[in-house]
Amino acid sequence: MSFIINTSIRRCLLAWSILMLATAFRPAAAQVFTIDTNKSSITISGTIIGGTIMPQGNGSLTAAMGGTLNATVTGNSIQFTGQSQILAETNGSWQPKSDGSSGSEPADFGGQANLGLASGDAALRQVQLDVSSPLIPLTGGQFESTNLTFQFPTNSLSSLAYNTSGLVSKHGSIQLTGYATNKVTSLGYLTNSGAQQVITIPVDATFYLSLLSSKDTTIRLQGQLVAAQSTQAPLTVQSVAVKNNSLLLQWQASPGTQFQVQSTTNFNSWRTNATIVTPASGSYTWTGAIGGTLGFYRLAKP
Repeated sequence: MSFIINTSIRRCLLAWSILMLATAFRPAAAQVFTIDTNKSSITISGTIIGGTIMPQGNGSLTAAMGGTLNATVTGNSIQFTGQSQILAETNGSWQPKSDGSSGSEPADFGGQANLGLASGDAALRQVQLDVSSPLIPLTGGQFESTNLTFQFPTNSLSSLAYNTSGLVSKHGSIQLTGYATNKVTSLGYLTNSGAQQVITIPVDATFYLSLLSSKDTTIRLQGQLVAAQSTQAPLTVQSVAVKNNSLLLQWQASPGTQFQVQSTTNFNSWRTNATIVTPASGSYTWTGAIGGTLGFYRLAKP
């Protein structure tokens, strides 16, 4: 991929060439990272109508996570842009059924609680989460995970079925909704593995639900998500400017991708001004002196 920049120091030509190039600029698109189900899992805890959630069976409170994460990595920052599909894997058959009636059906999580004069079962099914954040600084490949907000999308089928018996006998099902800030002290990571970028997010988010009364149930999600970018990010030219007879060119691409900055005055022969390997941040700014009164530049893969 290459593009041409006319760097004539004559103001009219310079303004025209930069304007033409600017029309081709696009903001950095969100990159799609695929969640590794072998390295990603969530464990639930909390309360059901005031009673502490306990497992219904071995492993019933932990599920592997799959799906995708959407994130934009720009320069020394990262942003989770929403529209992620973080999906829990079914881990067994748990009580109650999806409508809250007695019996077992496949579910992502299954818990039970002793409510004193009553007891209850709960099962979470088709659990789907999204994650969003403001622009978060990246320092040495690390970022603050507390800036992340998890939510149950309003159009998802995520549900909690419950069935209580004893002094309080009631059953039913509710849609999982709401937002939860990631309250975790561990840092997130953006690392490179070959041609891939890998995001690791520690998760600790608590949702408040209403079964029999307002916010009488809490679901705390703890674990981690590990997701890798499945394809190399495309080259995105972020800015171009001429200052003090120097050209400043900034681009975003997959870390480790090599580019050459080339120039010519006649389009017949091209001179390589620099060969650059995009750093781990994925962003690079090249500065070079402009020679003569007219020049053309391009950024190309060797």
